Amino acid sequence: MTTNTNAVELVKEAIDRGAEIVLVKVDSKKYVKMSIELVKYFTEIAEGIFVTLNRPYFSLKKMLLKEGVDLSRMYFIDCITLQLGGEVIDEERCFYLTSPDPVQLQVTIERAMDLVTSDNRFIYLDSLSTISLYKSFETLIKFLRHLTGKMRLRGFVGTIFTIEKEMDESYYSQISLMVDEVIEID
Repeated sequence: MTTNTNAVELVKEAIDRGAEIVLVKVDSKKYVKMSIELVKYFTEIAEGIFVTLNRPYFSLKKMLLKEGVDLSRMYFIDCITLQLGGEVIDEERCFYLTSPDPVQLQVTIERAMDLVTSDNRFIYLDSLSTISLYKSFETLIKFLRHLTGKMRLRGFVGTIFTIEKEMDESYYSQISLMVDEVIEID
C-alpha cells in the first residue's frame, strides 16, 4: 500500500503506462480527501462525468467548489438526491436518477458521454460498492463489464473509487479483471 500523498501521482503513472480504467481502493478515513484530489486532477487535464452514488449533488457541488474544482468541466449523475426527497438544481450539468439502478445508470452515463466533447475525457464512479446494496453482485459485475467496455470504446479514462474492505475480497478479484490497474491507498 502507498500513502495518500502519492494517490494522484499513482493514477497519473498508471494512465501514462496505458491504463484506461483504474480501480482505486482507499481507507474510509481518507475517502473524501482522496476523492477531491483525484477529481481536481482530472478536471485540470480533461472533461468528464462524475457519478455520485453516496453524496447528493448539492452537497458535492459545494464541497468541490470550496476546493477549487472547475465544475464546468464535468457532468454529474446523481443517484441519491431524489431518493432522499432533495431538490433538483443545475439540470443542465446534472442528471438525477431515482436510484443507482444499473440499467438507469448505463443509459444515463451513455447520454452524458455524448455531451463530453474534449479529446481528454474521464468517468469517475463514486463508489462502486453502493450499487451492490441495491442489486446482486452478479448485476454489479454485468454493469461494470458493460460500463468498462463502453469507456474503452469511446475513449474515456475511468476511475472507479471504492472504500477498502467494503466488499468481499473475492468480489475485488473479479472486478480487478475488468480494470487495468488496482491502486490501494491506506
